[in-house]
Amino acid sequence: MGERRAHCRRRIASVAAVIVAAVGLSGCFGRDLSDRGHDIGAVLSTKAGVEDVSTVYQNGFDSGRLLAHTVTMSTDATHNQAVEVAATFDQETGSEFDRYDQELTLVISHQVIEMRDSTSSDIMAERTPHLLALASELSGDRIEWNRQPEQSTFEDSLELRDAQTDPFRTISAVRTEFGSEDFQLRTRAPSQAEWNVDFPFSEQAQNRLETAISPILDQNDEIMIEDDQVSSYFVEIPDGPQAVSQLRDKIERIDVVNPQPWDFHWNLTTGPNSQWNPGWVNVGGCDYGEEPDSQSTTSVQTLEDQLRALYDTCQ
Repeated sequence: MGERRAHCRRRIASVAAVIVAAVGLSGCFGRDLSDRGHDIGAVLSTKAGVEDVSTVYQNGFDSGRLLAHTVTMSTDATHNQAVEVAATFDQETGSEFDRYDQELTLVISHQVIEMRDSTSSDIMAERTPHLLALASELSGDRIEWNRQPEQSTFEDSLELRDAQTDPFRTISAVRTEFGSEDFQLRTRAPSQAEWNVDFPFSEQAQNRLETAISPILDQNDEIMIEDDQVSSYFVEIPDGPQAVSQLRDKIERIDVVNPQPWDFHWNLTTGPNSQWNPGWVNVGGCDYGEEPDSQSTTSVQTLEDQLRALYDTCQ
């Protein structure tokens, strides 16, 4: 232990003070708790329904502080047994781990439920039944919940990977479990658009959007929702004589349900290895910030100018 601390002191001395302040020397202060981390894994392994437990402990200047356990449940394990594992994790990770990211991953049959807590607020037992309910409802391969500290610039997030259902059903199921909370849902089902939805997201706004957007959704689309409306929408469509009408159809369908300005982005494709042909219009507004230097062709630039003349307020 003395050699470890001496090494840590030497490493700190070699780093400029401004960097020290920025990263907080996350790995070189405090005692080595690796034995305690493995003890927690041993306790988890005794719980009913547990088949296997693996432990990851990190306390390094480069790696940061992390205590993570992956618990594989038996094929006949119940949801109550999984919740008991999560509750035991909360009980065992005491104040000595308050400066650690804490991670619990439950592997149940083919599904993976991962919870990461950067606040040391003992969220595992409370989150687990809701995430298990979503896993059953949506049959997703992987569900991830990430709790951020209050001072973080990032939002709490829920990510659903390969949910076997349409996005609106996914959003409704998430609302049932977490609807009143502030977080970002990220989801993409196979052959479906990618969604980033800031919750709370009202059922009324969802119904309006579903009516407007369902006929035009494509698997390459990316949709961001904030404050109960689409804030950004990205599409890819083939270049050609129908491009203008296709883009206008998408813009106008969404704009019907959007009371505030929003961003519409597109890329015109000309084949499997086509170059990037981007365009952007701030629909109902004139907020383009610092636009990147455009390498667009004359025809692509003409299309962007045409749509901006129709839909933004910069004229």
